[in-house]
Amino acid sequence: MKKVGWMVCVLAGLASCSSPPTYEKVKLEMPAEFREAVPWKAAKPNDQQLKQRWWEDFEDKELSQFEERALKNSTNLKIAIERVNQGRANFSTANAGLLPQVNATGRLARLEISGARPLTNYNTPNQATVQTDILPQVLASYELDFWGRVSSSVEAGKASLEQSMADFQNVKLVLSTDVATNYFNLRQADIEIDLLEQLIRLQEKAALLASERFKLGLNSALESAQQQIALDTTLGQIEQVKRSRSIFEHALAVLLGENPTNFKVAVKLADRRTIDVPLGIPAVLLERRPDVASAERAVAAANAQIGIAQAAYYPQITLGGGFGYEATKLSNLYFAPSRVWSFGPSLSLPLFDGGRIDANVAFSKSAYAISVENYKKAVLTAMQEVEDGLSGVLALDKAWVQATRASQSAARIFEISRERYKGGVASAFDLALAEQAFINTKRLETQAFASKLQVQIFLIKATGGGWSGQKAEGL
Repeated sequence: MKKVGWMVCVLAGLASCSSPPTYEKVKLEMPAEFREAVPWKAAKPNDQQLKQRWWEDFEDKELSQFEERALKNSTNLKIAIERVNQGRANFSTANAGLLPQVNATGRLARLEISGARPLTNYNTPNQATVQTDILPQVLASYELDFWGRVSSSVEAGKASLEQSMADFQNVKLVLSTDVATNYFNLRQADIEIDLLEQLIRLQEKAALLASERFKLGLNSALESAQQQIALDTTLGQIEQVKRSRSIFEHALAVLLGENPTNFKVAVKLADRRTIDVPLGIPAVLLERRPDVASAERAVAAANAQIGIAQAAYYPQITLGGGFGYEATKLSNLYFAPSRVWSFGPSLSLPLFDGGRIDANVAFSKSAYAISVENYKKAVLTAMQEVEDGLSGVLALDKAWVQATRASQSAARIFEISRERYKGGVASAFDLALAEQAFINTKRLETQAFASKLQVQIFLIKATGGGWSGQKAEGL
């Protein structure tokens, strides 16, 4: 009993020395508030936060339909789902190590035993024998997790599963924002093509009027050449916009998991709306960013891998047992004298491995350090993107207001020119020039509005899926 007690004390002491490292989330120095908007608070990963259907805030039925089709058919999303399934299977495999393993085995063989084998008894000479061996049995084994190898494997599997789930959410977020970005870019192209077509008709008319005025000696050849240059420039611009529309349409097809050759989006000049952006978006929204959550879970998995590697320094102790029957004839199999059984621990202790365990531990620690830096980078990148998005929202909102004012001024000039033309004060050429200026400023206004839309989508992505439910003054 003293020897057993002494062994238990030794094992307990070794177990305390070899405990896997306790995981603690990496602490980062975070600003109390952001430069572009207040108030903010330091963020921490929260990969359990559900993402919202943020695209419905734009109140565009066609966009919502495209988002639904993408979430259903996207190849990237299907790959991410299978990654989650793989992570779940790996976690189940690791979790199975906490339970005993029971196997049924059996042997049915006709065999010959060598008569020249080494003697087991000097008084009984060996002789060759031919016999039948029937051996059905049940074997059980259970690893005693003194050193934390199994528990560390479970922690690693759990963290990896959570990381794959965060990666899935990240793919979903990127997919939905990419769909919205390409969709609104396509609609902007529709609007610009329509405006450019109107402009081309006006420029063709203005070029014809300039040519007639030149023939009548009312203007110089320079004015006629300038109108022709403006027309040619616009003709080149509309071809570029049409090409851009095709690119956005093809990209949208791929995002929806469809063949770009057969995918068509009808031209539509629908009204677009932006959404209110709270000035005081709290940093708690960053906790929902799936890439930040994924990076943090990678740190946890790497920390658990250190525990797995360090456990290899210590003996692997397995409790094993078996029960069955063995006989040379089937009729004699299930009798008491035919029983075979065993029970007891087995131990495997590394004595010399050429530095393999040391190298594995060093590799695991280095992998952990890399994952920490990746996590820091993910958080800093998130902060940068939110700052960029907020400054972009503020700047582009002002730019859109200025572009709207310019468009309104051009519209007033056009109305004045039309009244002057009706009164016989201004020529048709003057009216055409005023209308050209109005369409050009209108195009700039739509471009500013499109840029405002895009930066809002960018900010939605940066904050992990929007800010629905936040109570703050909006822009």
